[in-house]
Parts: sequence; C-alpha cells; structure tokens
Amino acid sequence: MRSLALACCLLIAPPALSQTIPVSITIYGTVRLPDGSPAAKVLVQLSCQLGPSLQTFTDDLGRYEISNVPRGRFWLTALNRSDPDQFSDPVEFETSRSTPSRLLINIYLRTGVKIEPSSRERSTVITLTAAAQRVPKPARKAFERAQKYRSKNQREKALDSYSRSIDVFPTYIQAYAERGHLRIAAMQVEEAAADFSHALALDNSCEAALRGLGICKFQQENYEAAIEYFERAIAASPRNAINHLFLGVCHSQLGRHNVAKAALEKALAIDSTGAVRAHVHLANLWIKENRPREAIAELEDYLAAVPNAPDAEKQRAILKQLRGQVKQ
Repeated sequence: MRSLALACCLLIAPPALSQTIPVSITIYGTVRLPDGSPAAKVLVQLSCQLGPSLQTFTDDLGRYEISNVPRGRFWLTALNRSDPDQFSDPVEFETSRSTPSRLLINIYLRTGVKIEPSSRERSTVITLTAAAQRVPKPARKAFERAQKYRSKNQREKALDSYSRSIDVFPTYIQAYAERGHLRIAAMQVEEAAADFSHALALDNSCEAALRGLGICKFQQENYEAAIEYFERAIAASPRNAINHLFLGVCHSQLGRHNVAKAALEKALAIDSTGAVRAHVHLANLWIKENRPREAIAELEDYLAAVPNAPDAEKQRAILKQLRGQVKQ
C-alpha cells in the first residue's frame, strides 16, 4: 500500500523531473490537542491528488514522521480517533527542488465540522508557511478559544480572542485570516480587508486571505479587483468551490456570460452541495439569453437540492413563469 501510494503521487511530477529529484523528503512535527497538550496516538494522513494516502500515528509525545515523500502537491491532516470531533484543518504544500530534506510541520487539532480537502474545501486550507509558524502557547490558546466562540456564534468573544492572539504574536497568519472572515460576517469590510492584507504581507499565497479580499472587493462592487483575488485564490487552492462560485458571479455582473457559466459549473463539479447557489446564478444567465429550458433545469436542480431554501418560494414562482413560457 505504501509503495503504491508513492508511485501514484509521483505521477503529479513531469517524468523528466521525477527522474532527477530523489525521493528523500521527510515530513515531521508535533500534533497538539485543542487545549495545547500533545496528541498521542493520533492518526496523521498525507494525501496526494492521485492514489492512496500515506498514514502514520503520533507517539506518546504527539510526534510524527513520514519519510520518502516524493515531489508533488499534498494535504496533511490529523484526526483523533478516540474523539472524531477533534481534527485539523488541511495543511496544503508542495515538495520541489528547493524543499529541504526534512520539513517541519506542526499540526493543531480543533473541534468542529470536518472538511475533506480532496472533495469539499469550503473553509480554510492552511498553507505550509502558516503551518510551520512557531506560535507561542498563549497566542495559540487564544486562537483556539476564538474558534470555539465562533462555532457557538459568539462573535464578539471570538473577535476579542483573535485580537488577543495577534497581540501576543503579531505575525500570526491564520489569526489574521480568520479574524478577517469573522469581520466580513459582521459587515466590517474595511477592517476585514486590513486583516487579509496583513496575512498576505506575511504569506502571499494564503488562500483564505486572497478569498477574503476577493469577497471584500465583491461587496464593494469592484468586480474586476475581486476577480483578480479569486483567480489568485484558485491558483493557491484549485478545489475550493466557493472561489469558483464567486468568480462566476463577478463575471456575470460584468456581462461575461460564457466565462461566468464555466466558473459556476466548475464550482458545482467540485462541490454540488456547498456551491448549490450556482444553479440560481446559472438560471439567471440562461434567462438573460432567453433560454428558458436551460433555466428551468437549473432551478429544478436547485430546489431538489435545497427545497427549504430561504428563497425557495421565489424560485418556484420564477420556475412556474418559465414553464408557462415554454408551453406557449
């Protein structure tokens, strides 16, 4: 199984390069529980775009090591099997010619709704730069408190805790990105944009910050600028459906129907549940092009997926109108 996984992962690299780069990289680090203590006997999984995953378990001190990692793009995750609600966000990274032979990545478990990086990347994907940060314990604990408050919809407490983590550790990339998204939810667009800009100054490939700035520009109706950020976010994390969804909506607002449809369809192909709203935007595009049958199909798919959506009655009324046009 292990040799098969390595063989599949090597398919990511072009043959000429894979022949010249030795398979000698070792990924290692420590996994910690949400309270900061070492996570013993926790499953650590290294996934690639093709083939099975590589797996190992932490020792009694929460340490892990995965050897013979080839060149390619990977997602590193951890799961506490004794408490499945405790897991890590995916750490996304690539190994290349410049990658050191030993690569330190520390992992922090949290509690919440699990995200599968290979199919449903709807939340933050942590970059290697962010994952490798040596975050002081007080900052890490404040960040973990913020995540717990946020999961309970206690926004003010979460905001205070994110701010506390940044006060203790002013270069905390993940804290800036998470606080920015919390501020977007509170309609504090300018403050959110400042947080995302801080995160990008520390790590210019931070997908969460690129997506966040795209959303800020979108809310300000600066669609061209938003498109630039969403395209950069997609380059950093190609399988995040929400980036493709927003990209499609921006192009739609600018009248670029074909480009918009391609982006919206891509979002649905990646995550038909998380990007279900793309059906409504596609229906609107078909309506503008006077193609009611295509619009009907999109609205039927939308209502079948979310029959109790807040706008379900509105969409059913539009659907009824469209069916009337087709019968005429």
